[in-house]
Amino acid sequence: MRCYGYRFTRAGTVKGNDPSDAPADLAAAHGAGWPVREPERWSAGEIVERAVEAATALDEGAVLAAFVAGLGSAPRGRQTIISYGWARFLRAAARHAGGVPDCGLDPASDVDVTQVLLRLSLGWAWNEIPAGYLPDLEAAASEGLPEPDAEDRVRLRALLDLIRSSPAGTTPSELEKQLARAKLVPGTDKYQRYGILIGLSEFGILPSPVLPSMWDQFIPTAERHAAYRLLRGAPRSDITVPLAGWRGGIDERRAARMLAV
Repeated sequence: MRCYGYRFTRAGTVKGNDPSDAPADLAAAHGAGWPVREPERWSAGEIVERAVEAATALDEGAVLAAFVAGLGSAPRGRQTIISYGWARFLRAAARHAGGVPDCGLDPASDVDVTQVLLRLSLGWAWNEIPAGYLPDLEAAASEGLPEPDAEDRVRLRALLDLIRSSPAGTTPSELEKQLARAKLVPGTDKYQRYGILIGLSEFGILPSPVLPSMWDQFIPTAERHAAYRLLRGAPRSDITVPLAGWRGGIDERRAARMLAV
């Protein structure tokens, strides 16, 4: 997929450095406040402070509702459940090297805001590279989040029923395949479906024995790495914790909370 100078793979990554063959489009995008391939450099401290401020402006019910909308009518809503969960306890988290929490940030990060927001609008979500959470949080705080329609709520109920019906021992990859066969979330590929399942796992609907929900407490990056090492066998590298540890089951209390938004 090519969008104003960005070529996205099916996994949501960007390949190639070719300039767009439509300079008028590039100029229009820049004039509208969407500069193409112009990353901004942010320090870890700046990201933390801005993320805390943006997350404070958000309502957790609105974040959950946006995720439900992300199941169909508004793919952009899928990521914020992850970004918000990461940021909600940052203010009180212990500070380490560089004066920031152990939250997965490099000392400085180059972030292409336009690229990040394009990925969100196309429905990709992931729980790695936390510097990319900041554009999501600030856009949500300044522009608002989508609200689900009736069809989105039907999809959520069907998705939860699918999870309930999965036998103990089901792996995340098996659940993704079940989700694909059921065609519950239209227009998604494997990685977009994994993003949805990661969001459910980070919220705690898909309970993981190796890592608690980051909606309950701050999770240091060192703890995430340790949790991954606890997993038996060789989990797929494209499935991250806490989802990588899920082997069936559903947290009904969390499910009821999402159904209520």
